[in-house]
Amino acid sequence: MSKKSKIFLFVLIILSILMAVFVAISANADSQLHGFYKVIGTPVYYVQKAFSSVGNAIGQRITILQDYKEIQAEIEALREENENLSSLEDENARLERENEELRDLLEMEETIREYKIVRADVITQDVTGWFNEFTIDVGTAHGIKNGYVVITSKGLVGIVYNAGLVSSKVRCIIDEQNVLMARISHNDELVRVCGTSNENYEGLLRVDRISPDAEIKEGDVLVTAESGGVYPRGLTIGTVVRVGVAVDGSRFAEVEPSVHFSTLISVNILIPQGGAEPQP
Repeated sequence: MSKKSKIFLFVLIILSILMAVFVAISANADSQLHGFYKVIGTPVYYVQKAFSSVGNAIGQRITILQDYKEIQAEIEALREENENLSSLEDENARLERENEELRDLLEMEETIREYKIVRADVITQDVTGWFNEFTIDVGTAHGIKNGYVVITSKGLVGIVYNAGLVSSKVRCIIDEQNVLMARISHNDELVRVCGTSNENYEGLLRVDRISPDAEIKEGDVLVTAESGGVYPRGLTIGTVVRVGVAVDGSRFAEVEPSVHFSTLISVNILIPQGGAEPQP
């Protein structure tokens, strides 16, 4: 810094100090210099007010930022709490479904009392006109074998046809490879129920081998007949939705299954307790 600059800075500091002292003395109403304060006081006031306003604005902004952070933290806490509540609601809904399933299974006690029940979750599914099957998360390690019957509390689902170590494939009764004997619940007439190709995706079963004098009509419920040692007697299969006459003059019926295969989440596998081996 040059010598002239140093002198100028020194003089500026001295003048600032003197001005401050002068303002302080003249601010006193009893002072003879008070008249000068009235002249210079107003500009000084507005300068002070400007600095005060800036300071207040900065303080308010800092407060707003702090409040914003607190609000964000509260929102995050509420969001986490909401997610936990949603998980609890989902879990409660699942438990309610399972309890309802168990209550309904108890009503089937007469039909399934000779079987041990193993619950399984559906992990993949392809209920189409080509496959009509799905995979469950239990297998031979859980005592599952080919030929074991699969049900829900609504009725018959199908049969295990490919049991692996920890998972198994189930073939639904709507698959065209499935054939089973059934009875009309209100008169015990014996009929045959077959899966269909299901090309129209209606998922209906076809009933044939209806005796000429058998009474069958829309609304009749079909249940399993104890035949072949595979299916226990009395499992609900479905409800007759149409009765017709084939080209050869024989009667047939179409049945809507009691189980909605496309919405299956879990199923129950029946394991014989008397040592009887299932049919493969």
